[in-house]
Amino acid sequence: MEQQLLQDVQDSVHRAFDAVDRRSDANRDAAVRGLSWVLSPATIVHARTSDDRLLTRTTDALTIYVNRGVDASGHAQPLLASFRELPPFCEAYEYLKAHGQIDAQMRTRTDALIAASADSHLGSTDWGAQNRATVDAAGFYAAADAVPGHANASRWRGYGDALIEDSWGRWSIEDASIYGPFWLFYLITAAEGLGCAEEFLEKITTRYYFEQYSRLLMPNGMMPDWGDGDWTHMWTWYAAVMVRAAGFYGRGDYLHFAWRLYAAHRDMALAGNQTFGYSTVGLEAGDALYSMATALRWLAQDPPPEAVPYTLVASEEIVDDLVSKKIAFRNDGNYGLLNYRDAGPYGRYQREYQNQQLFAFEEMPHHGHADENSLVLLMEAGTVLLADGGYRRTAHDGWRADLYHNRLVGRLGWPNDHEMMPYLQGNPQYLPVRTEKIHFGSFGSIDYSRTRLYDDDRGYTGDRVVLFVPATGMYVIVDAIRIDREGPKSFTNMWHPDGILAQGDFAEEGSHWVRSWPEQIPIRNEYWTNRHERELLVQFLGNRDKYSQVRTIDRRFNPSNAFFQFLYGYFFVGQRLGFVTVLSPHGPGSFEARLLHRVEILQDDAGSYRTLGLRLDVGGADATVGLKLDTNIGLTNLRGRPMFDWQTGSVAYGPLQTDADFAFVVERDGECEIGLLSGSRLCWEGDVLFDMPKSEHMYQGPVEYDVPERKDRMPRWHEVLPKDHLRKQTE
Repeated sequence: MEQQLLQDVQDSVHRAFDAVDRRSDANRDAAVRGLSWVLSPATIVHARTSDDRLLTRTTDALTIYVNRGVDASGHAQPLLASFRELPPFCEAYEYLKAHGQIDAQMRTRTDALIAASADSHLGSTDWGAQNRATVDAAGFYAAADAVPGHANASRWRGYGDALIEDSWGRWSIEDASIYGPFWLFYLITAAEGLGCAEEFLEKITTRYYFEQYSRLLMPNGMMPDWGDGDWTHMWTWYAAVMVRAAGFYGRGDYLHFAWRLYAAHRDMALAGNQTFGYSTVGLEAGDALYSMATALRWLAQDPPPEAVPYTLVASEEIVDDLVSKKIAFRNDGNYGLLNYRDAGPYGRYQREYQNQQLFAFEEMPHHGHADENSLVLLMEAGTVLLADGGYRRTAHDGWRADLYHNRLVGRLGWPNDHEMMPYLQGNPQYLPVRTEKIHFGSFGSIDYSRTRLYDDDRGYTGDRVVLFVPATGMYVIVDAIRIDREGPKSFTNMWHPDGILAQGDFAEEGSHWVRSWPEQIPIRNEYWTNRHERELLVQFLGNRDKYSQVRTIDRRFNPSNAFFQFLYGYFFVGQRLGFVTVLSPHGPGSFEARLLHRVEILQDDAGSYRTLGLRLDVGGADATVGLKLDTNIGLTNLRGRPMFDWQTGSVAYGPLQTDADFAFVVERDGECEIGLLSGSRLCWEGDVLFDMPKSEHMYQGPVEYDVPERKDRMPRWHEVLPKDHLRKQTE
């Protein structure tokens, strides 16, 4: 793979130089303008090959580029005003000077070009732990190193110091798939220029992001998009920084990650599918060429270990629930990504500044969409079934707003004409919310998560429960709402299947569904051809008092189908509402009516949604699931501790009885599989399948006060029991 990458970079460099040499080519000016990205890769290839012809061509290309930046009066123009270009240009300039390729006259002109470019950014800082600040910091450092004798060199370095401070050893304030590795890449190159690369790479905050990236890899070798993101954009930055990490930490799995990205995008491009950064003829000039050439340089600088393949087939939290706030649901071909990241409780000064100076009212600061508690991606068998809102066409297209994501959307008031979509689109501004994880666990037949969103502006708390069945790839999404402030409100259970193939009759109770497959995934002005290996059934259950609609909207640069369910009214403090959505991937042509009956609501506490019982197909057997949506049920021992009590905390979900927040039972092949989270007992058809022993030593308060059964809770339990070992309940 390393030799193939070298060949690809070398071929791309020569193609770029050839385009400039064809002086009759109408696109020559654009080709010359793009040389700022090509020069550094050319020097990196030369360092590998010692090709004297390439060194000469690189020197000639730099001369052409610099001469283009001199106006009629002989003054240098800021051709490198985009600071993403300044570091690679300066890297090439330093290399050519070290190899004796730059004469005095060209040195004077190049110094003037760099100085004019650096000075062009002195009036704008755009600071904070986000991508543009680190790019600018790296650019100012590069200019100061390349032209150290300039009168403004110390000022450039001062700007670099000021801009890099917020990111040095700290968390990024961004939550956007295309900007994370971009931010980190320029931090690393800046650290190298400062001679502090080892110090920076040793920081726990730095190591964190490499681990986060490695856990996000999709089954097809690509990265998901969330926040500001494009389907295939920025993969080269991910690959490059992971190569650097592989060498420094000795992590063969990180090198495998980088090669998977490179091979996946290369193979798809050669097969005729558009992928940013790669075409049927190789790496494209620009960001992609520069970052992958830098990966080559890092491969030589720190020889990484041999690539160690690793497989990601189990559901997991993506590192943590404080900074990343993402959960991936997986089997060997299914991948779903839940993003519940909010703006965060850190970086307050920076976030306030971004809100003060950034004209982007539909996003959280900075570049994070209103996608809290959103299923930003669902893929199976290489087919994308649900995708995120994408990047933006203009500053005010609204696609960053909550209604353009697969999530619950709350609003104050409701539309008078019963048309919910225009009402939501009329109010796309971002309002800060807070999120946190309540539960996550893998329990054999079912993977389970519960994440909470606090919306203080609209006065409600929303829990999103995800039940994933690894055996079938089916998801059951439960959105449970508690009203925190009374008033007129509306709630919309929003999904974006994009290409709808068929739909149920919404007037018929129980048949609120659509069947979908998006034929292509728009990426700005390009398209990613979507395989037709799977289709998706999106089904709403428990439709009393709720309305369902399909509407075509503008999303991801194209008309897109949205399927949503909503209810509205005047709600009171403590009132609970709920939505239940079933997502069933299936093969093309395999849709049958039986798929509509894979999940059944057993009870919803008479419509109060304090508890919810479900029966669902987990692959050849049924699971009975109990969800305590109001986890205060059973907190009745007010005089002492523990407050929880089995007698008042247990809930019956058909044959299942438990006081757990989450529990299930599956009977199959003479066995009984059970799972629970935060409970003291689980009973099935009168048999006790799990029971905590009585505890005589639990603290009960300042005076003696006995509850009927003094039991602690088990945080989580999963077990498969032979049926002949079941113990009869003896209450």
